[in-house]
Amino acid sequence: MKILATLAAAALLAGPAVAQDLIVYGGAELEFTFDEGGPGTGTTTDLSGYVEVETKGFYAGIWALTTNDDLAQEFDLYLGYRNELASGLSYDINYTRYFYPNDGGNCCGDLGLSLGMPLGDQLSVSTDMYYDPDAEIGSAYVGAAFAATDSLEVSANYGTYQVDGASNEQEWDLGATYYVGEETAVDMRYYDGSEYVDSYFGLSLTWDSTLLGG
Repeated sequence: MKILATLAAAALLAGPAVAQDLIVYGGAELEFTFDEGGPGTGTTTDLSGYVEVETKGFYAGIWALTTNDDLAQEFDLYLGYRNELASGLSYDINYTRYFYPNDGGNCCGDLGLSLGMPLGDQLSVSTDMYYDPDAEIGSAYVGAAFAATDSLEVSANYGTYQVDGASNEQEWDLGATYYVGEETAVDMRYYDGSEYVDSYFGLSLTWDSTLLGG
């Protein structure tokens, strides 16, 4: 929470022009997963939420997760900069620090780079890359999304990640998102991966909104 207060205070002290550009976002997600393998096998329920402050492309936020697995309780602090070029290419450079209060506390951090590009009016592609400088391991993901209608989007993602310095694992998902208005969406998705004991389905309800400014 300190990181949010610091950014907000800096923006306000910088003068009225910056303060007018200050935007506060917030959101939440309720997710149900079915037939998930491994620890917590069966149906699980996860509730997560975030608050984020942005000004002139610079942002910082806190994200938290509560679930029925005590060791999976998590909150993350993150900051970064994002923008979009005239060509339509969007980019996001960020750093995230992960905390697990019931499983050792301060865990680790990732440097991240995300790129997104529209290919026409309905199709868009993206890539996300992360690197943990302490453990010297990384991950990379590619995704594609197709807007079938103004309210329905079909998307898929594939990623590879390092478990340690020598081995790589893969994971992927395929699903559809239905947007209920501008702030709420329902997503149904199938997940699988080389480390997964069983594939599983996830159903989530998300809400994202501008809380201040914008």
